[in-house]
Amino acid sequence: MDVFYVILAIIGAFAMIMLYQSWRKQASWRGTVTKIEEKPAENIDILDYKDRVEIYYRTDDGRNGKIRLYKKKYVTLYPNLKEGDRLVKKAGEVYPSRDV
Repeated sequence: MDVFYVILAIIGAFAMIMLYQSWRKQASWRGTVTKIEEKPAENIDILDYKDRVEIYYRTDDGRNGKIRLYKKKYVTLYPNLKEGDRLVKKAGEVYPSRDV
């Protein structure tokens, strides 16, 4: 009977993660980049082995947010991104794009 509850808990956790990801993907907003922080890998271990970039933004309706990416993905998605640039997150997309 204990195995049943463990399996049920795992399925429940997986379902919650999937619902959150679905909700996040469906959100849409427009905003401005307020800060870009590069975070180098501090330790060479299993959990922190790649450089990261955090993009802070403020949406037009006043909410603050943050996007965390590995540096390689940041360079691919947002070349030459700087503070003050505009971002647009469309429903159905995972990451926002630059507003040209």
